[in-house]
Amino acid sequence: MAVVDAVRAVLDGCGIPSAWVTNFLVRKTAHFTEYAILGILIAQALDHDGRAPQARLLTIAALLVLVPSVDEGIQLFVSGRSGQVSDVLLDCCGAATGVAVRHLIRFGIRRGKASDGGGG
Repeated sequence: MAVVDAVRAVLDGCGIPSAWVTNFLVRKTAHFTEYAILGILIAQALDHDGRAPQARLLTIAALLVLVPSVDEGIQLFVSGRSGQVSDVLLDCCGAATGVAVRHLIRFGIRRGKASDGGGG
């Protein structure tokens, strides 16, 4: 909450309404980032060499849809919280971005090794 409070203080000081920014931008960005990190970690754990068979890639995709779905589902039973399909979609986009970033990094590393003659 310290980040949200700091952003609110700056925006309020500039005369900009802060409620929509803190509730939407900061919180949604945090969720996206958390699930991007999860996407990187799950992809690395289940496809460490970057050559997983299609079945394992489907497992990665299923996990990265299941986790935010369960997370939002749990919120339906928590007082003061609500589970939302839009949050599941945002989380899935974050996870997919994490998988893509990991893939691009691995591709860059492999390409660099090949150009250096490392043959990795």
